[in-house]
Amino acid sequence: ILTVLKKRFRIICIPPEYNLDIQSCIPPALCFIHNVIRFHDPDDTLDYHRVDSDEWGASYDSSVLADGPPTNAACTRAHEVRDEIAQSMWVDYLQERLRRGQPLLPDAQVE
Repeated sequence: ILTVLKKRFRIICIPPEYNLDIQSCIPPALCFIHNVIRFHDPDDTLDYHRVDSDEWGASYDSSVLADGPPTNAACTRAHEVRDEIAQSMWVDYLQERLRRGQPLLPDAQVE
């Protein structure tokens, strides 16, 4: 979405001249304005499917993301990977507690 906003709103591309509190409000406000434009002008001329992006590089193919909903196998694998990452983080956390001499949490086991 940032690339789309950059195409439409120049303020995203220029160096900020505002304090950080104001800067943090700009992207959500621009997203809102973008959505209002899209809602009230469905024939908007900016072609969002062909936005050139230097951020992704030449090898990025966004059509891969739009081929359809994920399969059950892909969802299952994604959940497995998520759980593996979470478990690894938990074990690392418990090992760090032991390294610091802190007690383990109730019902916690270090593998």
